[in-house]
Amino acid sequence: MGKQKKVFIIHFQPLKLFPPAMNLIDFLSEEKELELFICTNDKNNSSLKPYENNKVTIFRPSSLTENSYWQYVNYFLFYSSSLFHLLWHRPETVIYIETLSSWPALVYKKIRRKKVRLMAHYHEYTEPGLYASGMVLSKWMHKFERKMYPLFSWISHTNTERMQMFKNDCDLNKMKEELFHIMPNYPSQEWINLKVKNYADNKIKRLVFVGSLGYKNMYLQEVLDWLAPKREEFKLDIYSYNIDAKAKQTLQECNLPNVKYHGGCNYDDLPTILKNYDIGLVIYKPFSKNTVHAVSNKVFEYLACGLDVWFSNDMTYTFNYVRENVYPKVIPVNFEQLQQFDYRSAISREGIRFEPSPYYYEKVYVALRDFILN
Repeated sequence: MGKQKKVFIIHFQPLKLFPPAMNLIDFLSEEKELELFICTNDKNNSSLKPYENNKVTIFRPSSLTENSYWQYVNYFLFYSSSLFHLLWHRPETVIYIETLSSWPALVYKKIRRKKVRLMAHYHEYTEPGLYASGMVLSKWMHKFERKMYPLFSWISHTNTERMQMFKNDCDLNKMKEELFHIMPNYPSQEWINLKVKNYADNKIKRLVFVGSLGYKNMYLQEVLDWLAPKREEFKLDIYSYNIDAKAKQTLQECNLPNVKYHGGCNYDDLPTILKNYDIGLVIYKPFSKNTVHAVSNKVFEYLACGLDVWFSNDMTYTFNYVRENVYPKVIPVNFEQLQQFDYRSAISREGIRFEPSPYYYEKVYVALRDFILN
């Protein structure tokens, strides 16, 4: 084997909160021709275990905190450390994930110019108004990256709708199409459950919600109201590390015996947890273009583990993944009108066959890996 190619990935937010980033690193770390360096943050007061991978070198120069003074100190530590390690290790390829991770990569590209390939991936779509009204640091970095997009080797988003909105916002439609790539947020092929049982005849159907939970931007109250008279038909378990105060208070005060909040869970534990359920919920309200034109990671994770998926019909892009003629099903639901929802038809397996999920990241990340190697 020849000399390994150095790849440096910058992810400002703690990796343990972003499964797609962990999956990408896991995939690339299996390539023996690559030497991976990661710079990320940790998070204080977190019950989740930090991401670890003994095949990569991980730098965590700072920890995110609620204290505003220390937060500025942490910003300085993260960006200065990231740039130092870039200059020290001199990677041929740099990947940053989201705008807030961009500054060290952009400066490094300025310094080394054509000797480095600069790549960016975005988990989310950010509307121009959010950049304008948001954190000054993020706004400033976005101006910097926009000026440098013509020097990039790769830009990726999670779906075609988000990518087109991004290109329109940043005036990139005249740039070469081969610069732009789509990388959906799929789980590993190892998650695919090939032994899914028919739950339609079970007395109690087991619902689950996993992920960030907000009261104003999700149909939590509507789901609880619907479940209240259905105690003998459905139970709902909620796993959420990132939950706002109003949502947590609502769950504590709802007094429903068929609803239980478990706190957060580690990503690696999800396949074991999800196999105990029948239906996964995705309950976003249409509070932003990012949400409307999204497919939640959980759609693919639920589906991989053999669960039916009930998603909010406000999420228009997710309609591309609807499947009702095979199971597990993916079904749009009007959570504002749950009393009219024909849930008996939704859970029926009559006349349909089992078909495992075709969505896993091993198919998606091959293009990025081959691009780096070649």
